[in-house]
Amino acid sequence: MIENKQSVSFFVRLAAGIYDALLMLGVWFTVGSLGLIIQYIITGNIGSWPSWMGLSLVILSTWSYFIFFWMYGGKTLGMSSWKIKVVNPDNQNLSIAQLSIKFIINILTFALCGIPLIFVFLHKDKISLSDYLSNTRVIKHLDS
Repeated sequence: MIENKQSVSFFVRLAAGIYDALLMLGVWFTVGSLGLIIQYIITGNIGSWPSWMGLSLVILSTWSYFIFFWMYGGKTLGMSSWKIKVVNPDNQNLSIAQLSIKFIINILTFALCGIPLIFVFLHKDKISLSDYLSNTRVIKHLDS
């Protein structure tokens, strides 16, 4: 079981989130560029994509980034900089379903301008709403 003393403050969560958001810009530019290159190879020209295709690429690349890093190491690059990681409170392996729930709640939190992060201040264990609903915890860690 995870101890309360390992809980992560609101401000550390926010800083790691900002760091990851900046990294996501690079991922989106890379994915978009690769998409345009593939489109040019297939069609011989570069035109505009349907809006649903661009949004789908953004969502899929963002989901892939977070799920990959959370599954293999428990932390994204932003989380690693702030020495925090995602764990299962029962010391089980994190599942794609758990992490997908966490991802969806985090997207909704972002869309609501971070208002659901108030849950960190209200919960006795200082966990976020996405931690609570996905049965995960974000903790401090000292390993690299």
